[in-house]
This record gives sequence, structure tokens and C-alpha cells, in this order.
Amino acid sequence: MSIEQPGRPDEPTIERALVLIEFQRQWTDPGLYNLVIRRQLDHRNVMETARRVAAAARREGVTVIHAPLVVDPAHKQGVLGRLTLGRVFTKGTPRADFPVGIYEDGDVVVQGRTRFDAFAGTDLEQLLVEQGAEQVFFGGLTTDQCVARTLGTALRIGIDGYLVPEITATFCGYLQRRTERRFRQQLAPVARTGLPVPLL
Repeated sequence: MSIEQPGRPDEPTIERALVLIEFQRQWTDPGLYNLVIRRQLDHRNVMETARRVAAAARREGVTVIHAPLVVDPAHKQGVLGRLTLGRVFTKGTPRADFPVGIYEDGDVVVQGRTRFDAFAGTDLEQLLVEQGAEQVFFGGLTTDQCVARTLGTALRIGIDGYLVPEITATFCGYLQRRTERRFRQQLAPVARTGLPVPLL
């Protein structure tokens, strides 16, 4: 789970985690949800990049954590679950599943998520503590909603959190750029190693 900084073996290793938010087939399979973000997903090659970053993280021992939104139609919780009558990200359907190549055995999955903020009512904070994560990188869908809210909470509770812009997407370029500007102090672009690296 530890990674050495390249060329600096004398420095202590940093425990890291990669949190992937809502990489689910509700967004990637044909349909309304895919339609509204497909241009950004395709133009920025988000899905393939996310697969590569997750694979690089696993190779380097970085914990990969998935934070899916799953709506149980029998017990609709959260605003989205109630407004949609449980018809999106529906438990037990392909819409709630991970796209091919995003999840692998050994990855960790957040439990209990029903809200945009992946910390709200879930075990995400506990999982990060259990993994000993000192630095946490966030990517997912959509940038200005679920990812931004989750990263905002992470920063408020004292987590050293970063936005990985290449593995996020939202409804248009303007919203993407606005969110990146909001978190400009917390950006961690993907480096040649395939792993995100903080700019500051």
C-alpha cells in the first residue's frame, strides 16, 4: 500500500488511496444519463484513463476504493432515490454495476451510499482510517456534484484530498473548468507513472 517517491528513497513512504465515485453503468450505458455526459466522457477519454489509473494504483499498492450510488426501490433513501422513484442506480440491476475494467477483486467498496456526498451515511471515512490513507485522490462522476461534494467534505474533516481532473467528467466543459478552479490548490494530474501527483 506504500509508494516510494521516485528517486527519493530516503524519504518515508506515504499511504495513499484512490477513491472512484459513481463509475457505474447508469452513466456509461446508452440512455439519458450517458447522453448528458457522453461528450465529455469521450472527448476527455475519461473511462479509459480511469482504468489505467486504477491499474497503476493497484500495481503500486495504492488502495482502490469505489463509492457507488445504489438505490433500493423498496427503501428509497436520499433525494435522488425519492425523486426518481428508485429507477436510477437501481439495486440488483445493471445500472448499478461497475463498467468493465473499473472494479477488480481486492478493491474496496463503500457501503450505504444514498447521497451525492460519498461520506454522508457511509463507511468511507472508516475505510480510509483502516487503510491508513494519508493522501487521498478523488475521481468520478460528476465532477461538480458528487465528486466536488465528497472532496469538500474530505477537506473539511482534515483529509489530505486531491481532485484528479483526468478521471472526472460532468455535463459540459464550463462546469468541469469551474470545479477545477474551485479546487485549484488540490489538483493532482496524472503523471507519466499513471498515478496522480499533487501540483503543490
